[in-house]
Amino acid sequence: MKRLLLVAALLASACASMETGPAGSGAVEPRGVAAPSGPIDLGDWRRGGADAVMQRFSTGLVRRYAPGLDFAVATGDLRANQFACAAPSSGRGGDPPDQVCRRTLTEGDCTHTWQAHLWDDAPGAAAKVSRVRGLYDKRCKADGGLLGGPG
Repeated sequence: MKRLLLVAALLASACASMETGPAGSGAVEPRGVAAPSGPIDLGDWRRGGADAVMQRFSTGLVRRYAPGLDFAVATGDLRANQFACAAPSSGRGGDPPDQVCRRTLTEGDCTHTWQAHLWDDAPGAAAKVSRVRGLYDKRCKADGGLLGGPG
């Protein structure tokens, strides 16, 4: 029995998440498709340019929320990472996402906003993630408060 517990502990430690973000970010990859865990990697938003931050954030979301994941799992994970989720307002054309989740941080004279857009393209009652998009923008007082100002 003790050997079985030791083997189980070794397997669990081998499967543990690894840090992937910049030093001190605390970002980790999820442990499994059905159960994302740990902080979402927001990118190097303090030093990086807006395009690089958005690319890293978006790539991380696509890996974290694989197609077929339950919507409730994805939105629950986003809420656990301080994102506020809601259905987008009606009246938009095209193919709007089924959920938009936002997180905003203010540091100094800049406001940083991350958005996760989630789609469920499958017909029927089962809400499953089919597509994900991550967006990031930075608004700074020095830029006149304009979105996408120089980073």
